[in-house]
Amino acid sequence: MKILLTLAVTLGMTGGAYAADFNGLSGLTAPKVKAAIPADGITITPARVFRSETSKAGPEKVKFGFVSEAERNEYIAKAQLWAPEGSLNVAALDFKKGPFDPLKYVPEELVTCKYIPTAVAYEGETPSGKTPKFKCEDPKGKKLKIKYGKDNGEVQCEVAATWIMTAIGAGADRMYPITLTCPDCPSDPFVSEADPGAWVNGQKVATEDKLGERIEITANSGVGFDEFYRIEDRVGAEALAGLAQFLGNTDNKAANNAISCEKKDVVADPATGKAGCLKPIVHMQDVGITFGGKALYHNKRMNFESWAKEKVWLDPAKCIMSLNEVGTGSLKGVDASGRNLHQIGEQARQLLVRRMSMLSRAQLADIFTAARAPERAPMHSAEEWADLFIRKVNELRYPLGENAGNFSCLYDVVPPNSAQAPAAPAAR
Repeated sequence: MKILLTLAVTLGMTGGAYAADFNGLSGLTAPKVKAAIPADGITITPARVFRSETSKAGPEKVKFGFVSEAERNEYIAKAQLWAPEGSLNVAALDFKKGPFDPLKYVPEELVTCKYIPTAVAYEGETPSGKTPKFKCEDPKGKKLKIKYGKDNGEVQCEVAATWIMTAIGAGADRMYPITLTCPDCPSDPFVSEADPGAWVNGQKVATEDKLGERIEITANSGVGFDEFYRIEDRVGAEALAGLAQFLGNTDNKAANNAISCEKKDVVADPATGKAGCLKPIVHMQDVGITFGGKALYHNKRMNFESWAKEKVWLDPAKCIMSLNEVGTGSLKGVDASGRNLHQIGEQARQLLVRRMSMLSRAQLADIFTAARAPERAPMHSAEEWADLFIRKVNELRYPLGENAGNFSCLYDVVPPNSAQAPAAPAAR
């Protein structure tokens, strides 16, 4: 089967053979304008089609149905994971408002909405996951996904994680910390709808806008880190896995990660009407269990002292990162190519250090303030959270310590079958 994509697919990628924008990282080459023939024989045609009236602004909307496994694997192979570094202007971002453009809400903005019963909102099913959530509709008819709960740490850590990810160029949903008025909402909609109108107005919640439409073979199939061996952008893949470990993203099962297509990149084959994506993006979509430490079930999410105790490196000499694994994780063990999923190469390490260092202490404090991190026990100020983040970046920067001399990871880019790694070279 052929997936006909415009030349933008070839020109739009970062990393691997497409990584002209990684600012001079060695081993990465500029894109070539020709058809790409993946190993499985599926052809991406740099051609004329996939441009129809349905891809322009207008009443007709192109929607993805489920794709074949071969199509999905090709999208994964060609996916973008990071925005070009040259496109970032982190210093100009105002995190007292938010990192998104356009900006839908500012922190703590009061939003009013009308409750959507679960049977309608989820088409007769129940919301996924174990943390409180529901859907409602604002006065303009926009449907909102609300995450709530005074003791629900996901409300805080998803805001902090997605704001940081967005700032440094990793794909992420847009999370807004708002206060909500919902006159007809039940008091606890995730548990029961028996008391409509009992919602305590002005509750602190978070609302989510998706980055794009998920490209899937079955409902909620996602993409696991153990499938990242398919991605041609090897540096970007290692860096995204490294970011997941840095943030302590233990609930990293495939369903919580996505290959998505932004609305602007969804186009239709004029012959069949079938949707295609000009620039697929692989990203962490659910980062609701981050900034924590080992607990009986997952992390103590958004827990200062627990995250402070977690190490960045398990084996710093070999650039093997540390992550408390749980049963739902796909970032563990060895992938199908034989790579250690916790190991990153020097290029990925430098990418992470460089991008995370773009955030100033003041900006980080604003991020953790907006995320309401200081309200999570044990209480620590936003500035203390910022200092902890910077300390961890320095651990990433100096795996063997600041006084250990020059350091380079065991591999520039981690090769297949690296799980049986040779001894690490001495620091130089």
